[in-house]
Amino acid sequence: MKQTTVDALLIARTLVERATDLSRSDDRHLASAGLILIQDALEMAFYALLIELAVDEQKSLEGKSFDELIGELKKAGVTVPKSGTLKALNKQRVLTKHYAQVAEPITVRAYVDAALQALESIALSVIGRSLRDLFFADFLKAGPAKDYLKKAESLISEKDFYAALVEVRKAIFIEFEQPYCVNGWQDFEGGPEINSLAAYSRGGWKAHYWTRDRKWIEKNVNEPTDFIQIDFEQWRIDALEWGIHTAELGNLRRLTPPVFRADSNAAWAIKVNVSSEGELGTESNAKYCLDRAIAAILKKQEHADSHRSGAWYAPLDAPESYEGHSLRKKATSTSDVVHIIRNDYRYSIQERVTGFDGQEMFYLISGESKERTEDNIPKAWAHGYLQVEPGPA
Repeated sequence: MKQTTVDALLIARTLVERATDLSRSDDRHLASAGLILIQDALEMAFYALLIELAVDEQKSLEGKSFDELIGELKKAGVTVPKSGTLKALNKQRVLTKHYAQVAEPITVRAYVDAALQALESIALSVIGRSLRDLFFADFLKAGPAKDYLKKAESLISEKDFYAALVEVRKAIFIEFEQPYCVNGWQDFEGGPEINSLAAYSRGGWKAHYWTRDRKWIEKNVNEPTDFIQIDFEQWRIDALEWGIHTAELGNLRRLTPPVFRADSNAAWAIKVNVSSEGELGTESNAKYCLDRAIAAILKKQEHADSHRSGAWYAPLDAPESYEGHSLRKKATSTSDVVHIIRNDYRYSIQERVTGFDGQEMFYLISGESKERTEDNIPKAWAHGYLQVEPGPA
């Protein structure tokens, strides 16, 4: 396949993804925006497939109207399903885009369904695979989740559908479920109050606080996947912020086998429902789960990319001039001492703040002991305000 074809079809598929989401809305303005996007996707895909067929080498495709592109595909021997509906879609798009005439959501959904059917059929005819089978995971950032989804794509092509579902769930675990894993709290006995740095290092900070407790874990965790304790209110809020349908995340968790691993070096634990293994391990289900997992993770990554921030932590390895100085609970030299700066700790400056008296300056500092447990967790923590000495530190 020509690289131009691949690039154009991946862009078209992105537009299809956005259009499909918008078309689900009962709001006429959102649905109308989806109509414009689906027509753009069709036009781009038609151009790409005509280039793949080398039609552009025989005639110029520039300036061809939407209807003429359909005609060129037919001349090249490609069947275009629902061509009449697609032409009607284009006419409605002209009214919406150029004359601001909003479309009815039910009509838009019918057009989107027709467009999806046409795209899948035409792509299969020209390149031998449907639009869904393109390596859409290439859009994802490099990392373990992308690697697992690429492996799932490969397993689907080998018709090992259940194994593909396992790989999809591994990506879901890493991107969505891991912050709810409470395995790091098996030796902790307490309540909701705990040093935030300790909570971060133990993981599971999105799970309900009462699950982050040794006694609760001993009573309720009977197999490795039980370490995943979803707080569904937090789950729902995150999904809304990322722009992901909670129903789709729910579908992904129901239609793939649960997995768990304690850390990146640990082996995966997999839970297989033997009564539904054959029912889930189908080509249709594997492709659906792969497609929706990629779309969900892509939205999460796009949301993360939308944030802009400066540097947060700057290293400070306890300069000699500060060794032995007090770390205080509040930004005042009269506050209680919570820690003494020592060389067997690593420290990070978070902020420099003015003290309560308006004259003193303090570093807000976090520290962890260099001595660690067998699980590579620092044995002690420190957090507080260090008074800034005048002159170079």
